[in-house]
Amino acid sequence: MRLVTMIAVFLVVSANAVAHPSVRVSHRCHVPRLTGLVLNVARSRAAHSGCRLRVKGAALEAPQVQTVERQSPARGERSPEVTVWLNPLCHGSAAYGPGFNEPLLTAGPTELVSGFYLDGGPLARFSDRGCKRPGPPPGAGTVEVANASGTLVGTETSTYGHLITIPLPPGSYTITGTFLGATINGVHPRISESVVVPPGETVRQDFFLSIP
Repeated sequence: MRLVTMIAVFLVVSANAVAHPSVRVSHRCHVPRLTGLVLNVARSRAAHSGCRLRVKGAALEAPQVQTVERQSPARGERSPEVTVWLNPLCHGSAAYGPGFNEPLLTAGPTELVSGFYLDGGPLARFSDRGCKRPGPPPGAGTVEVANASGTLVGTETSTYGHLITIPLPPGSYTITGTFLGATINGVHPRISESVVVPPGETVRQDFFLSIP
């Protein structure tokens, strides 16, 4: 009797499977945020959430460096799979400046704005869609401003992460920057630049110290 019952149950299950051949159990994970992460971390986070990961976009060269530009589906949705698009692998100097041509003139108060930057160093790897990096923070330094006759008309000192701003009358000036955050043979390097400050213009002129 028991054997007959088991056979009957098996036949009922088999009949249901035949009647509904398209029924499948689908696994849907809770999609985590992957955008902005390096690929190695994105893979780990996706695996922890139980998501399959597909990688598209730039060629995969360094998963420990390359970052995820975007993902689909978005964070918080449910899906069996997440697709990410990679940013390319980029190269550049470890130390660099703000990345625009100087002197830079913009409409505004008649004044001088200066920062201190190291330029050069070993080659560094980073990841960005357009291979652009954010502007680095300026270093510490002192700016001295002399007018056309050589008279000192302004001096300001900055700390790390801050620019120097000096209001000036329109005119031609020689500005000298002393790098307080660097030394060469025990001496803080000094660099001089000539600038013209027009009326109603803000002049951005930074100081750059090349390093090997």
